[in-house]
Amino acid sequence: MRRSRKDSTVGEVVGEIVRRAAVEVEDTAAAALADEPDGVHQHRVRVRRLRSVLGGFRGVLDTRSAERLRVAYAEWGRELGVVRDIEVRADVAEQLLERAEIDDPAIVQRLVDSEREAYPTAHERLLELARSPRAEERARLLREFVEAAGVVEPDRPAADVLAAVLVKQARRVEKAEGRLDGSDEAHHELRKAARRTRYVAEAIADVAPELYPKQVEAIAEAGDDLHDALGAHRDAMLLANRVAHEGALAGRAGELSDAYATIADLLRDEAEERLEEVPSALRRLKDAASRLP
Repeated sequence: MRRSRKDSTVGEVVGEIVRRAAVEVEDTAAAALADEPDGVHQHRVRVRRLRSVLGGFRGVLDTRSAERLRVAYAEWGRELGVVRDIEVRADVAEQLLERAEIDDPAIVQRLVDSEREAYPTAHERLLELARSPRAEERARLLREFVEAAGVVEPDRPAADVLAAVLVKQARRVEKAEGRLDGSDEAHHELRKAARRTRYVAEAIADVAPELYPKQVEAIAEAGDDLHDALGAHRDAMLLANRVAHEGALAGRAGELSDAYATIADLLRDEAEERLEEVPSALRRLKDAASRLP
C-alpha cells in the first residue's frame, strides 16, 4: 500500500520534485530546438521551474551541486530568452497595432516584421549552442544531480521542512515588496521572487498534495497572479521603450513618427493597469503563508 505523503520524508518528496523538474526540462528540449509552435516558450518555462526548485529548496539540497546546476541553466535560460523575447515583442506589437487600428506599413515593419525577420537567425544560434560541449556538460550535471538525489538529512519528516521552505519564499516576496521604489527593476525583482514562490508551491502540490493543500494552493495562485501581472507590466514597459526608440529613428529617417508616441503611451497605460492587480495578490500570498505551521 502506498504511503501517504503526509508521512513521507524530505528526501522522498524533494527528490521526486527535482526528478520531475529535470524530466520536464529534458522532455521539452526537442520541441524547442525543432521550433515547434510554443516550443521555445514551454522549454524556457521548464528551465525556470527547475532553477526555481533548485533555488527554493537550497537549504534542503546539496548547496554546491544545486548552485552549480542553477548557474548552468541560468545561462541556457538567457539564451532561450533571447529567442522567446523576439516572439513576445512581435506578438504584443502586432496585437497592439490591431487594437489601435494602425496599419502604417513603415510602423509594422519596424515593430513587427523586423522582429519576425530576426527570429530565424536567433533560433539558429540557439541550435548552435545546444550542440556545444557546454550543453553536453549541462545535461550531464543534471543527470548526475538527479541520480545522486543530494538531499541533506533526507530522513527528516517532509511536512515541517516544506512548510518552512514556503514561509521562506513568501518572506522573500515580502522583502522584494519592501524594496519597491517605482522602478521597473524593483518590480522585476518582485516578479522573480513571486515566480520562484509559485513554482515551489506548485511542485509541492504536484508531488505531495496532502500537505497543507489549502495554503499551498492559495500561495501558488497568488504567486501566479503576481507573476502574470508583473510579467505583463515588464513586457509592456520594455516594448514602450523600444517603440519610443524606433519612433526617434523613424523621425530621423523622414518617416511619420507621431503614432509611435501614441503607441508608447498606450503601452505605459496598460503597464500601470496591470500593477493595480499586485496589492491584492500580495495580500493573498502573505495571508496563505501566515496560515502555515
